[in-house]
Amino acid sequence: MKKSIRNKLFSMLSFLMVAAFVLAACQPSGAPTPAEAESSSSDSYVVWAPLSSNLGDKSFMDSANRGLMQAKDELGMEVRVIPADANDTAAWERNLREAATKPEVDMIVTGGTLMSSTLAGVAPEFPDKKFIIFDAESSGPNVTGIIYLQNEGAFVAGVLAALITKNPDKFQYAEGTNKVGLCTGQDMPVIQDYITGFKDGVAYIDPSIEVDVRFTDDWANPQKGYEVATAMINDGVDVIYAVASVTSIGILEAVAANEAYGIGQDSNQNDLQPGFIAGSAIKSVDATVFEALKEAVEGKLEMGVTRQGNIANGGVSFEPAMDIVPADILEQLNQVIAEIKAGKIVPASFFTK
Repeated sequence: MKKSIRNKLFSMLSFLMVAAFVLAACQPSGAPTPAEAESSSSDSYVVWAPLSSNLGDKSFMDSANRGLMQAKDELGMEVRVIPADANDTAAWERNLREAATKPEVDMIVTGGTLMSSTLAGVAPEFPDKKFIIFDAESSGPNVTGIIYLQNEGAFVAGVLAALITKNPDKFQYAEGTNKVGLCTGQDMPVIQDYITGFKDGVAYIDPSIEVDVRFTDDWANPQKGYEVATAMINDGVDVIYAVASVTSIGILEAVAANEAYGIGQDSNQNDLQPGFIAGSAIKSVDATVFEALKEAVEGKLEMGVTRQGNIANGGVSFEPAMDIVPADILEQLNQVIAEIKAGKIVPASFFTK
């Protein structure tokens, strides 16, 4: 009896195994199982962001990353950020191409003036892919560019730098040398726009103030930034406007170590060296990237155009250090900002000379 029951059970199990095998054989080749289908299908809007520098600059790229993470958290996007060395242009192109070949990627975000020529070569090869590039103009019908009037923020930085060196009685580390400076990475048109705006802002307060401009020739070398900034301070510079990406970290460290003043750029850097960073000229890369992605997922983003951020629309701003800048100086600074917004002051630009 027990043997008969065992035989019947064995026969039933054999039948079920054979039936399962037959059903599997009848499935179309490569068809996913229910579990696989669930994991491979996603309603998420997929964004890849191959960048032209590493994160951790506490400035430009970190601002872009904040905007990307905001899109992930608030819009439910699937975001992959791909940093690269600032000097590895081959990696920039390789990462762009990899992103463009992925069918699941809905939008590719990149940025930086130096990246623009790389994107201009890659984007036309993938006409069905959409790209956003911040801090550069659109280079084709499938690219949305976002630029910023950096000369406006630089103008305000120049005004503050001039007011610091002209008022040593109000700024404890100022020597009243009538000399300020701008320290940056490499010479290129966008940097010349910073320089033009900064010099114009200084001259707005006092044309006799000397402006010392120096290049570190490196965007990712804080030690070089420290050395160049220290030399500037030793040569009598009261205030240094740091426009050098990662290298700016060293510039601002030198400012604090030598008891001078610094002005940050791109992100609010006032807390990097408390008591020594008098303000920061900010490019709102985070907000503008987030807004562009929000429009993209809503189907409202216009491609093939260049959007502009400026002081009037909040794409550019200035954040003074309230613990350093006294009330009367702050009032002058705010008046300048208000007049730029109203169009009464039009900062000089390298691009409109």
